[in-house]
Amino acid sequence: MQIYLYLASYVLLIIGISIYLAKSSTAEDFLIGGRNRSGWTILFSKFAGAIGVSTLITYTGYAYKFGWGLFAMSIGSVIGYLLFAFWAAPKIKNLSIQGTFYTQGDLPAFVTGNKHTSLVTNIITVIVQFFWILLSLAGGAKVIEFFGLFSYDTSLIITATVVLIYVMFSGFKAVMITDIIQALIIICFLGLLIFNMLELKELQTVLTTKTNENVELGSIIGLVLYGGLSVFGLADRYQLCYAAKDIRSLKKGLSLAIIPVLLVAFLLLIVGLYVYQQNSGLDPDTVFIFAMQNLVASTWIPLLVVLFFAGLMSTADTSVFAVSSHLIPPSSEKEKVKSIRYATIITVIVAFISAHFWKSIVDITIVGAALRMTLSIAMIYVIRSKKNSGRFIASALGGVVGLLIGLIAFGPKPTIAITVLLGSLLGLIYRSK
Repeated sequence: MQIYLYLASYVLLIIGISIYLAKSSTAEDFLIGGRNRSGWTILFSKFAGAIGVSTLITYTGYAYKFGWGLFAMSIGSVIGYLLFAFWAAPKIKNLSIQGTFYTQGDLPAFVTGNKHTSLVTNIITVIVQFFWILLSLAGGAKVIEFFGLFSYDTSLIITATVVLIYVMFSGFKAVMITDIIQALIIICFLGLLIFNMLELKELQTVLTTKTNENVELGSIIGLVLYGGLSVFGLADRYQLCYAAKDIRSLKKGLSLAIIPVLLVAFLLLIVGLYVYQQNSGLDPDTVFIFAMQNLVASTWIPLLVVLFFAGLMSTADTSVFAVSSHLIPPSSEKEKVKSIRYATIITVIVAFISAHFWKSIVDITIVGAALRMTLSIAMIYVIRSKKNSGRFIASALGGVVGLLIGLIAFGPKPTIAITVLLGSLLGLIYRSK
């Protein structure tokens, strides 16, 4: 009974905040957070958007299989975060002031002067972000079902409904403000989990644990590429740039966000290695859930499950708004708000149906990660103020073709990041008149 009380309290808190924000929000607040967000808001929103169900489950699974090899992705992430924060973000912010951007596609359309670049970008963006909605819904529902709280489908309905309500009320402003709460919850959640799992004196032994598998070279290259390039392909990163009040706040928020991300990766490494010590025969996909169920005092489980639920919401709301805002055609601010609300309903319903049938978290994660890279090279091209629309479109579509070839050749493995990169680079060879 206690767990239902915690869960209801959290849901009411988030919905209450969104209703409160809606009372004082303008159309610009709904669409892009008012373009006056501070560095700390950017930091927490960036962090919360990057850490979701997929991170908790897959990072722990990688740590369980490969140990410190988990940080192959983190090396790329550090490079990608800093490069985006100090080189790309200021350029994006300056361009967005000139062009009043709302979607990722607005940037290439403004730079190249070709509206087709916006259409291609936004279509790919919708597909990319939709995968992360699936991850949040499917992953969260699996955990809630695993602990016997609700059935898988009931869990899907609860998660989808809560996200739907508060995104519809306050839009991007609600996403950013609730991200602050959810970011703090994620860190507290992992701290509580580790505190209840092991004693401090065991930490050194855990960190020196060696797993049986080594990361293959192709996977290392793929993980580093993904970590370094994926940030350039994500719509919510561009929307954060548009929402920041100034370049200084933007640089501060985006660059410092790597610190809590690395902290979470380290905490998940501890969880994965500790579980490996206890049981080396698990499916990596179940390691995180195993830790929650078997290595923590039962009295803490209700609170931990609710905190986990809060963590999954941090990615779901970001992705739902990104998909909805990229589905609608250009119009007045008032019409955009109305259209996004309708698009949000459609997005959540389609995501619920999809998550009902496709439940493989690992497969969704790997394919979704590779999809994130399909636009990266093309977006870097226009951030550098290169104006040839043919090269931009060919690079974006080349990334998609590279993804398909990689899936056929290697299956859903990190190696497919290499084929995505090659496809994107080859696309830059084409030049329209």
